Formats: sequence, C-alpha cells, structure tokens
Amino acid sequence: MMFYDDVAEGTELEPLTVELTPHRMMAYGAATWDFIRVHYDAAYAKEQGFDAPFVDGQMYGPLLARLVLEWAGPDAFLSKLSFRNRAMAFAGESVTCRGSVESKETDGDDALVHFDLWVENAQGVRVVDRAKAVVRLPRR
Repeated sequence: MMFYDDVAEGTELEPLTVELTPHRMMAYGAATWDFIRVHYDAAYAKEQGFDAPFVDGQMYGPLLARLVLEWAGPDAFLSKLSFRNRAMAFAGESVTCRGSVESKETDGDDALVHFDLWVENAQGVRVVDRAKAVVRLPRR
C-alpha cells in the first residue's frame, strides 16, 4: 500500500511492457464495442495501405492507468488521465509504458500525486507523449 507521505518527486515507475498481440487488440475492440477492421483484420489493413492492423489509440489509456495504479496500490484513485498519440504501433509489436512522479500537492483533504507518462515502442520511439495522470493517495 502506497501512502502520499512516502512518495518522492522524481520517483520513476516500474516500466510496463505489453505485447500488442492480435488477440489483445481484438479483445480491446470487443470490450469497447469498437470494431473498426483496421485494428484487427490483417488483410483489410493491408488493403487500406498499412503493413498490419494498428493499435486503436484509445487502448493506451487503460495501459497508462494500469502503470500508475499498479505502482500506487489498491487504495489509490485515478482522478485524471490525459495523453497524446504521436506515432502508430502495429499488431505484433511491444510497447513499454513509462513514467515518473512529477509533483505532489494537497487540496483540502485530498493528497494528490501528478505523473508524467509516455509510451515507447521497441525502437524507443514515443508513440504516446505528454501524458499526465493525477492520483489521490491516502495519508498516514
């Protein structure tokens, strides 16, 4: 369990690497009712001029939330998440979610931790950048 008082600015989060398998991409599409064929149908994606099905950019949101909440623990509450897609990632690739504690603040009874986040592909290119999250943590 993580407490606000134990968090230090600049702390790096343990990276989260995820393989973007066609199965995972299909499951995400099914869970979100987003059945756009270029995200799961390899033949259709090639017809449209892509090398392979490409990741739905919204899929990075749950991955970034997972990165932060696994670090923060079960008593944390994710109150804000924002991100910008910068490059494409394709089925069969792996991406790594990374981040660090940017700052801390208290607002009344809330103890808030701000994060700077990003997602890199296997070549180190940031496919998501300028991502931010705010998590409320319990105090001791």
